[in-house]
Amino acid sequence: MTKRNRHKPRRAARAPIPFNQIHSACDIQVDAKFRQFVMILANAKGREVVEELWPDVQWENDELFSSVHSPDWSFTHICVTKLPPHLETQIPLAFASPDAIGFAVAMALQRIAEPKRVAHYTGEGDGLTLNFYDGAEACGGRDLALSLFAEYVPSGPVRPDHPESAN
Repeated sequence: MTKRNRHKPRRAARAPIPFNQIHSACDIQVDAKFRQFVMILANAKGREVVEELWPDVQWENDELFSSVHSPDWSFTHICVTKLPPHLETQIPLAFASPDAIGFAVAMALQRIAEPKRVAHYTGEGDGLTLNFYDGAEACGGRDLALSLFAEYVPSGPVRPDHPESAN
């Protein structure tokens, strides 16, 4: 018979959150798009956290976004330009999948945000999953969060003559 470690409680499985309740379950949502581009959705509290890491971001709210999100929510896009050193040694940024880059962004934000207030989308289509993380899992604090470098990118279609734009 195996003894269970009493000092490490089991994590309860988190039930799926209905779409209409996601906004009340978090302050920030991270959705990696392609290459190194990441969309960040946030309410007022979440925008303060995002701006603490990337003060140059500009927030948007268009008709399509407003039709499915609460009025307090806005979005922005960033392009990750450098992963934290401990991640870069595992896989260089150029070879990281969009989900891995999104995870790195979510962890950087979670290091500053309240525990379990950052949601991170992984997968796509029927395999789309919404993940939440404890603050304890994101140990390292603000200094480690600041080791992920990203630049604001205006939204819109990516054009060959304007590669810094994103969807």
